[in-house]
Amino acid sequence: MATDRSIRKALALAALCLGQFMLQLDTTIVNVALPSIARSLHSSTGGLQWVVDGYILALASLLLSSGRIGDRSGHKRVYLVGLGIFALGSGLCALATSTSELVCFRALQGVGAAIELPATLALLTGAFPGARERAQAVGIWAGSGGLSLVLGPVIGGLLIRAFGWPAIFVVNLPVALLAAVLTVTAVRESPNPTPGRLDLPGQALAGAALSLLAGAAIEGGRQGFSARIPVVLLIAGAGSLLAFLLVEHRRPEPMLPLGYFRDRAYAAANADGLVMGFIMFSILFVFALYFQQIAGDSALQGGLSFIPLCGAFAITGPLIGRLVHRVGHRAPMATGLTLISLGALLLARLGVDSGYGQVWPAFLIIGVGYGMTSTPMAAAVLAAVPSRRSGMASATNNTARQIGGVFGIAILGSLLPATPDSRNYAQHFVAGLHGGLLAAAICALLGAALAATRIPRRA
Repeated sequence: MATDRSIRKALALAALCLGQFMLQLDTTIVNVALPSIARSLHSSTGGLQWVVDGYILALASLLLSSGRIGDRSGHKRVYLVGLGIFALGSGLCALATSTSELVCFRALQGVGAAIELPATLALLTGAFPGARERAQAVGIWAGSGGLSLVLGPVIGGLLIRAFGWPAIFVVNLPVALLAAVLTVTAVRESPNPTPGRLDLPGQALAGAALSLLAGAAIEGGRQGFSARIPVVLLIAGAGSLLAFLLVEHRRPEPMLPLGYFRDRAYAAANADGLVMGFIMFSILFVFALYFQQIAGDSALQGGLSFIPLCGAFAITGPLIGRLVHRVGHRAPMATGLTLISLGALLLARLGVDSGYGQVWPAFLIIGVGYGMTSTPMAAAVLAAVPSRRSGMASATNNTARQIGGVFGIAILGSLLPATPDSRNYAQHFVAGLHGGLLAAAICALLGAALAATRIPRRA
């Protein structure tokens, strides 16, 4: 009997880790395919920005509400629905014949990811009730995400070389199917659903604000920021954001409880989450283009080039977690953000003819910095709220990172030339890269200063 329980727990852990692995894999594997997608679908830089941002926007917009849906309907049921939607979106992405179709199907993937992600941790908590075994299970679950970040660029490069870019989406289908079979077989439904209300007005306004503001940044880079469409999008996005804040302030059960932001430690940790997402997502996006369109690498070579960045993050994050309880979160966060700034400054020295020897040390520094910042940031957010609101706090911080990624890709991408065949493309690309990296370095330094500031707790 004990052996049966152990097997069931192992299968449940595998089911949930597969979901986490697949979602994190999609973060890096798609970036490697961007130049191939551009050639196949005749996509501009703006179109590629939407291919990445469409996914992140849907994920960021729905992440806060999806945990509440799981609480109401049962996390196992919701997890299976999320897997199904993600698989459907992946299959349709592989069949896309235009950039606009691919953007829509990427958004569908993001909806599935947003539904699926909060359910994994909730089901993990139910499957492993003991504190020690739960900690081990969460460590394995987090490690599966870190492993996917390392393997994503390599797997992407191999699949593109062998089968073409649609294969990076097809690969999700057997993974999702295996995860679903294991979930049905081994995962128990979460008990006692709670009937909390969904914040539909807040959800609609949040999605509108993010989409409109991201659109303003992307279209501003393409048309000029004084053009009519970017200005209209910016005004509409700002209005939606203001309306969202007003709605959340007045609702009895808001999607985003604004009162916790009065705690300056909580607000600072989430602000640094924005900074981290801004830098990491934009670097993955921009350098996927740099390696293949400027340095002339193949998709596989470009994927391998990200290993120092993703590998350093995957290794450093778990290691720094052991120190947080002894030294607190301020020093690791400040040090990590300073290293990210240093790495961005080193990358800002790249030229058209720079070799990889000038890239990998900076990638290594940024990866270590990101790992040093990520774990203590989560600890800082959780320490600032009551334990009963830990799920909300974690989802808020994750959402902050995703939002930072949306605007990092939108803003840095807007500095790049529109198409690879434009005149003096390489020189204009590198000039835009320098400006974006300098801005990222300044943001990281400001984040480091914010993290290092001793913030008095409220009485």
